[in-house]
Amino acid sequence: MRRVLGLGLIAAVVLATGAAIAAGAGVATGYIYWGNYGSNSDGTTIGRAGVGGSAANQRFISTGVAGPVGVVSNGQYLYWSNTLTEHNTGTNIGRANLNGSGVNGAFISTAVGPHGLALDAHHIYWANRGQDGTGTTIGRANLDGTGVNDNFITGGQGPWGVAINGSYIFWTNRGTAGGSPCGGSIGRANIDGSAANQSLIPGVNGPTGIAVAGPYVYWANGCADTIGRANLDGTGVNQSFITGASDPSGVTVAGGYIYWGNFAAPNSNGGGTTIGRARIDGSGVNQTFLKGASSPTGIAVSVATSCTVPKVVGKSLAAAKRAIVAGGCSVGSVSRRHGRHSGRVLAQRPKPGTSEPTGAAVSLVVAR
Repeated sequence: MRRVLGLGLIAAVVLATGAAIAAGAGVATGYIYWGNYGSNSDGTTIGRAGVGGSAANQRFISTGVAGPVGVVSNGQYLYWSNTLTEHNTGTNIGRANLNGSGVNGAFISTAVGPHGLALDAHHIYWANRGQDGTGTTIGRANLDGTGVNDNFITGGQGPWGVAINGSYIFWTNRGTAGGSPCGGSIGRANIDGSAANQSLIPGVNGPTGIAVAGPYVYWANGCADTIGRANLDGTGVNQSFITGASDPSGVTVAGGYIYWGNFAAPNSNGGGTTIGRARIDGSGVNQTFLKGASSPTGIAVSVATSCTVPKVVGKSLAAAKRAIVAGGCSVGSVSRRHGRHSGRVLAQRPKPGTSEPTGAAVSLVVAR
């Protein structure tokens, strides 16, 4: 049976610190983070993997509290929300350093069933879904946790996900207790909270996570197993922009890709274990981009903006290429000249230790 209301299928907004992931090049460095909401031993944790899906750690941060949902990063800290139970009685938003240290499970402690999170340069925002979906507000606080306002925006209907761009704040309304869990709308307000429109996009199908990138807003249709997309003004709605998900939850966009959590297993066969990914145009859908999660919820991606050129002189060409890519740079031209040790790198440019933009080319001279 599909698990729907109150189970933290929430959005996280990505702050990728301005970097782009070179599609298919494997040159970006950084991490993807997600909330493990599930009931097994990973159901109180934040997971982390390399941005390409490698080295997944399902217990990167132990929150100590059931039901971490929204997850978001600003390149320095990682934030998450805790619903505590299926009925959304939690009040806390946690924070930790990006390396997993300094865990503070009650960084903000006055929220009301907090779900989706979003950040800008000055504030953190959250959806107060409330007990059993009875919440009506979007909260906001300063990034240091002061200035908490749990009623920054009012009039919602069980708000679930939240996302921002420079001008607007968007959220999903999934409905209130006693209503259908498969109705809902997308709301929008000015970034200062004014001119709230609770039905910018009506008629969505159990919306959960939400993200904004470029000219589009994206959301997870938890009851339709799809990712939707529309223009920022609410026109051009496509409820089935990406299909084949399984109770999709947190959704985020970074570096030319869109990511989502598959909260339920296919055919509603228990909790989901995968995170999906597709190109930003909706092509290349991979529903099992990451495996082994426990009902994954909010998703965040933090990508490095620069690479440090490694020292590869003396290495084999294959080893040099691996080191360059691992450092966030890319392999440039490779030329050959006579040398004592065939196949070894004789020279490189730029010099080792140089800081370059992510994906910068490192040219090599190799002995033949």
